[in-house]
Amino acid sequence: MWWDAAAAIALLWPARISGPLDGLPLDGLIEVVGLGVVWPLLWCLHRRFLARRSARTLIVALLVWKAFSSVLAQGGWCVRATPERPFARDAVGAPHSWDIRADWRSADPVCSAIMTGPYRDLHEFPVWFFNLPPPDGNVPAREDRPPDARVAMTVRGFISAGRAGQLWLDTSDDVMARLHVDGASVGATDVFIEPGLHSVQIDSVMSGDRWRLVPMFNNSDVWSRRASTETTVTRPSRLDLAVRSWGAAVPAALVVGLLLIWAASAIRETADWTLLIWSAAVSIGLGLLARNGADIWSRWAIAALACAAFLPVRRPQSDLRRALWCIGIPWLTFVIVRSAPQAGHFTLYSAGDDFWMFQRFAYRIVMQGYWLEGGSPTFWFQPLYRWIAGVLHLVFGDSSIGESIWDGAGVLIGALAAFTLTRACAGFRWGIVAASLSLTVFALSATHTWFGIGLSEISSAGFIYLAVIVIVERGRTAGAALAAGILAALGFYTRLNNLVMACGVALFACPLWVATQDLLTPARWLRRVAWWRGAVVLGTIAAAVLLFEWRTWHYTGVFSLFHGTQREMLATWQPGMGLSTVATRMLGSVMMILTINDPPRLDPFAVPVLAGAMAACLSLLGLPRLRTLPLAVVSFFFASIAGALVARGSAYSGRFSVHIIPITCALVTSAAATLAVRVVKSKERGPAVRLEGA
Repeated sequence: MWWDAAAAIALLWPARISGPLDGLPLDGLIEVVGLGVVWPLLWCLHRRFLARRSARTLIVALLVWKAFSSVLAQGGWCVRATPERPFARDAVGAPHSWDIRADWRSADPVCSAIMTGPYRDLHEFPVWFFNLPPPDGNVPAREDRPPDARVAMTVRGFISAGRAGQLWLDTSDDVMARLHVDGASVGATDVFIEPGLHSVQIDSVMSGDRWRLVPMFNNSDVWSRRASTETTVTRPSRLDLAVRSWGAAVPAALVVGLLLIWAASAIRETADWTLLIWSAAVSIGLGLLARNGADIWSRWAIAALACAAFLPVRRPQSDLRRALWCIGIPWLTFVIVRSAPQAGHFTLYSAGDDFWMFQRFAYRIVMQGYWLEGGSPTFWFQPLYRWIAGVLHLVFGDSSIGESIWDGAGVLIGALAAFTLTRACAGFRWGIVAASLSLTVFALSATHTWFGIGLSEISSAGFIYLAVIVIVERGRTAGAALAAGILAALGFYTRLNNLVMACGVALFACPLWVATQDLLTPARWLRRVAWWRGAVVLGTIAAAVLLFEWRTWHYTGVFSLFHGTQREMLATWQPGMGLSTVATRMLGSVMMILTINDPPRLDPFAVPVLAGAMAACLSLLGLPRLRTLPLAVVSFFFASIAGALVARGSAYSGRFSVHIIPITCALVTSAAATLAVRVVKSKERGPAVRLEGA
């Protein structure tokens, strides 16, 4: 664990010399792919690599270099943006950018952001604050956003030129800029400078929405290698200048070396060239489809991942790691290529929507310091995602690509949970089918609309399904059960409607070989239930609920779980309603989730979800063959759908079905396995169903 933390610190520690793979924020595509996707994926595939001397040597070397470079001047230039109109409640002075290298902990930052590259269009400027409401909390007026907003921006720093040349500003018509060199205004946007160190200041005013500000030296921007210039926020020392010309290459080389050796070790451990070729070929295919703008075809191509079920299975690797190679890497490739244009570009959210609200709360938490309050005394909107959004922006900068990657990981976790549950009763091949079916339903149904947009549903489902994986795969220890309980509690915090589903994780204290038909013979299996495991999960969730209620009491004086939420407004049962009306509303709420549409309607992409729900019901009714489905899996489905009986979401078609897709795909695939193959009874696993030869 200590080396896991050391690797994270070494890789993410912001470097003072700007360059590729220079740590937080991950505001370039290279950093996003290398540190935001490849490193976490390698950790999941081959964590044991960190025990090797080569890995630890590179980590220590990277830490030593980052520690040494911390005494150097910060690379880039200091940017301070000041909007013409107030931009947020309790804001003082200039707004913050999501740049951890700037004064993000200061109420009035001297530097809103650090400029380490050219600003070629509006969405590359550090003006994320356009997403914030005015101080009165209402939606922004026309004057608060481009093209009607006006923003003053000052850029300060030093430039060290290796040769004489022309320093000039490449700007658009909507940017009025004045250049100052060595404290003197040159009265224009260009000046001839001699070799050596010079102070630079750019005063600009932006209006409209066609923005461009690119400091140039001769015919290249000042951050290009061809310019032969170095930029710093403060005056650099001689040591600084001596190191800076080559210093950016050091951390890049160490990071690339670490990741390459790690990847080679993971490949060598896998030692299955059929699997590796499949993973590479499918990833390249999905990536090319996504890159060439064939969105619908790339989403349809997700279904082809089910073909991995026909790959030869090597027994020692029939596990989650093999599933990651089969479907995880291609899926993440699809996600990163699809969202690549977001890297280094902020998103201007439409005002008044749920995802806009999460963004404003995220800013108030992280940048204004309201960590416990969370932006509001009570949670009319789902609570935890506002913290998640803030941390993601801190890691990935102003862009929303972090939310896309986060959602991609959450959807993949759900698919891997479907794999885990299906494999336990039907074998590895059917598990791959279940996982790919889960991804396909998500990619093709209405749920894909909300991918990466900044909502809580995918995060909540991801936490809960990760808890399921932990308790099923690692649940023999108290630490694993506690981890599962914490993850389930986080899933509840992220979406309060999923409280019953979070508690449903405790159902997996029951072994997966126990079938629904065994309900009639409890003496066979009750002693095999790990009751302590379920108690740990439920106890952890209960503690989380009490902490949630305490926080509400702290701010409102009311000790309540749902005070200030939308529960009363969205409740399926309202005072004065008759039973028939309540039953109709409950049925409509359930069908909205199972059909992945609002209002409910027959959708071909929802057929696996409906079929999985039907399989769960028929299993409980004792239908032959289907009654052999695992009791814990069937029960977890009903726990997942229980929230729909209490409250009904509205608008955002498909949004409220995210959490039900993996479990129903696991059920329908397991049911298909029982109908497609002969039932084989195992002495070790009782009446569970498994595919012969899988």
